[in-house]
Amino acid sequence: MGQAKYYLLLLAVCLIWGATPASGKFTVEAFSPLMITGTRFALMSAVLFLWLLILGDKKSLKPPKQVLIVCFFMGFMGMLVHNGLLFLGLSYTTATNTALIESIGPTATTVLAFIFLGERLNRYGWLGIAISCVGAVCIVAKGSLEVILNLSFNIGDVIILFAEIAWSAYVVISWQIHGRLGTIAMTAWSGLLGSLQCFVVGALTGTLHVYTVTPQALLGFAYLVVFSGLFAFVAWNYAVQYVGASKAGVFVYLVPLTGGIVGVVFLGEDLHPAVVVGAILILSGVILTVRSKVQIQSEKQAQIDAATEGQGHDLLKRFSDLAERHNAKLAARGVELPQGAVLPEGHPLATKTQDASAAAAAAADSVHWCEMGNYIKSMR
Repeated sequence: MGQAKYYLLLLAVCLIWGATPASGKFTVEAFSPLMITGTRFALMSAVLFLWLLILGDKKSLKPPKQVLIVCFFMGFMGMLVHNGLLFLGLSYTTATNTALIESIGPTATTVLAFIFLGERLNRYGWLGIAISCVGAVCIVAKGSLEVILNLSFNIGDVIILFAEIAWSAYVVISWQIHGRLGTIAMTAWSGLLGSLQCFVVGALTGTLHVYTVTPQALLGFAYLVVFSGLFAFVAWNYAVQYVGASKAGVFVYLVPLTGGIVGVVFLGEDLHPAVVVGAILILSGVILTVRSKVQIQSEKQAQIDAATEGQGHDLLKRFSDLAERHNAKLAARGVELPQGAVLPEGHPLATKTQDASAAAAAAADSVHWCEMGNYIKSMR
């Protein structure tokens, strides 16, 4: 019962995220996509920076130039491209379709991670990706072969699909600075830089518009900022600390389901049978892909256990080179290393007096960081 409150919090967050497309439908009637996105993330970033200032987190408030460059591209893909396309697509398609198409996100992230980061996939992982892609096509084409052959897709559905690919790119880019910047600071900086890009592009293209503002539109915008933005972000990360990423990741599957229900029940949108089938295919494919990645991780861990069996788990002797190279790479990126971390001989940060126990612990930590990093990536 002790962790029940955290699971309830995760459930609440997923329900909130599921209703986000519906609130966006009200908002796009009063504001242009770039106006919504720029203002939303400017407000969210202001609150997050204020929080960092209250905490006195000087390191997060003054990150290295290289980190800011990565945050700039995160802002470009995650805020300007993803959110801009998301609200543009909502102008042409339903909130129900949007929520269900968004479930293709984990699959797109897996493919991009394979292409750019060299992450492994077994045959079941590729099968899951293929199933998810078929599901996405089924939703966009409404199950019609004629639509596929004539390429007469709903433009809004296609835009949402590209929006999700952009978000997956944002996730992959963010992996470049994990460990160098906290989650709150990362969101604050990418949000700030992304909102500035939205305002600049909107001003240059003349697409920063405010139409007829209604109470529903204001409520929808407030929902995007306060609930699906700040509250959901803080609550999710808070709960994940106590239940773990793998258990929390299961709750994400509720988001498209909730979005579809909200669109049908509260907005009166039609639910085409092919859309339901497509959603089932996407989620089935995602689950299969995630399970395959967990299997790969388990096999790698089994190999490590087998290699160290009977050796007293002396990771310093077996993985000293790995520990030195990995710690040197972390140090070059500005990551603070634990006391006594093993570094190559002659490295500026290497200490001359390291006892054997401290070195062994550092080696074990290095191997653990490598494995845990890959595991977290597999669960995103």
